[in-house]
Amino acid sequence: MKDREYIENMIARFLNGNCNEVELQELKTWTETSPENKKEYISIKDIWDASKTPKENTEEQLSIFYRNLYEKARKSRMLWIRYSSAVAAILLIALAISVLLPQKSTNQTENFQVFSVPLGSRSKVLLADGTSVSLNSGSELKYSSNFSADNRLVELSGEGFFEVKSDKAHPFLVKTKDFNVKVTGTQFNVCAYDENNFTSTTLAEGKIELQIDGSNQNFEIVPGEKFELDRKTRKYTLGNADIESEIAWKDGEFIFRNIPFPDLLQRLERWYDVKLNYSDAGLQKFNFTGRFKNQETIWQVLDALKLTSPIDYRKTTFREFTIIYKPLKQN
Repeated sequence: MKDREYIENMIARFLNGNCNEVELQELKTWTETSPENKKEYISIKDIWDASKTPKENTEEQLSIFYRNLYEKARKSRMLWIRYSSAVAAILLIALAISVLLPQKSTNQTENFQVFSVPLGSRSKVLLADGTSVSLNSGSELKYSSNFSADNRLVELSGEGFFEVKSDKAHPFLVKTKDFNVKVTGTQFNVCAYDENNFTSTTLAEGKIELQIDGSNQNFEIVPGEKFELDRKTRKYTLGNADIESEIAWKDGEFIFRNIPFPDLLQRLERWYDVKLNYSDAGLQKFNFTGRFKNQETIWQVLDALKLTSPIDYRKTTFREFTIIYKPLKQN
C-alpha cells in the first residue's frame, strides 16, 4: 500500500465517485487491514462531508479537503468535538468501511449467483438480459449461473425495483416466499423482507401477472396498482398505489404517507443500519407522514420526528437509540 497522501487522495476520489476498479479493491483491502485504518477512513469521510457543497468539482473539493485535513492536525481537540457532534454522519457511511466496492457482495453457491446489499446501503444490478434491478438496504437477489436472455428467473428477499428488458418470447420471473411475478417488459417494485408482516408489489409501467405461492390464485396488475399480501392471514388487497412514495427509495429519497410509527422505525433501521428501541405501546397508535433525502443523518431524521411527534430520543450505544414517548400534556 502507498503512503498516507496517496491513501487520502484515493479516499477522496472514492468519495467523489471517481475511483477505478483497481483503486476500489485496493481501498477495500486497506480498510480491512486494521481497525486503525477503518477509524482513519471514518475520520476522513467526516471531513469530506463537512467540505462538500453541491457545485464543487473534484479539484476544488480536494483543495478544501486537504485544507480541512491540515486544520484537523492543527486543531485536533476542536475537531474531536466537531466530530462528536457529527457522529450521525458516521452512521450513514460505516457500512462502506467493510463494503467499499459498490455496496454489494456476490458469490457462487450450488450454481447460483447471490447479490447482497448490506444494511444502510443501496445498489444496482445489471443482469445478462439487459434488465436493471435496484436493490434496497438489506436485500438479496439470487439467480442461476445460467441466467440469460432465454432463462430469466430470479429470487428476491428484501426490496427491489425492476426495469425489465422487453422480451415477449421469454418472460421474466421474480420469485418471493409468498408469490411469483411474471412479466415480459415493465417497471415494478417488489417488497419482500423476511421480517415484514406483508409482501407487496407495485406496478409503475407495463403489466404483470402474479400468482400466490401454493395456490391457484392469479392476478393481473395494471400500472398504478399495488398488490399486498398479509403473511399471517393470507388475505390480500389490490388497489391504487402511491407510486411516488413506493419507489422513491431507489433515488435516495424516503417518502412516508400515513404509515404506522413502528413501520417507520423498521425502515429507518434498515436505511441507516441502526437499532431504534421503544417500549411504550402508546407509540404504536401514531401514523407518520414525512419526506427525507438520503443526505439527512439519522440524528436529523430523529430531530424532525421529535418536532412533529410526541417523542424524544437518546443514544444508548454507537448505533443504538431509545425512542421515548412523551404524550402531550392535557390542559
